[in-house]
Amino acid sequence: MRFVFAVAALVCGLAQYAPPARAEAASALACDTRKLGAKDLADCLRLASDKSERDLAAAFEAVSKAIDGRAGLQGGQKARWKRSLNDAQALWLRYRDADCQDVAPFEQGIGKTGGDTRLTCIIDQNDRRISEIKARYP
Repeated sequence: MRFVFAVAALVCGLAQYAPPARAEAASALACDTRKLGAKDLADCLRLASDKSERDLAAAFEAVSKAIDGRAGLQGGQKARWKRSLNDAQALWLRYRDADCQDVAPFEQGIGKTGGDTRLTCIIDQNDRRISEIKARYP
């Protein structure tokens, strides 16, 4: 009985965290698999991936500036906060890379419409992280 509940929880969890279809990713809307050939799609996804990396770096830089501008904190507190945030971001990047490089390729065909699964995953993960950062540090 415990096994059944564990499997049910796993299936529900996977369904909840299934990556969105390619056409739904905010950064890569122009990379429509129905309209682009393989080479153009690959180029589009690379450009979208590069843009999402720049957007993520800019969002993270904005957080660092927001911490610097925070009143009521001593310099040491700000430094510790930024150090902790940098550590968390490094861990998140390791998770993203492992998920997108090692797990996502096996998911080809699950909620996907085509294109490079690794780049699609990176774009989607970056979009979610940017949204999370902006929500936490408006």
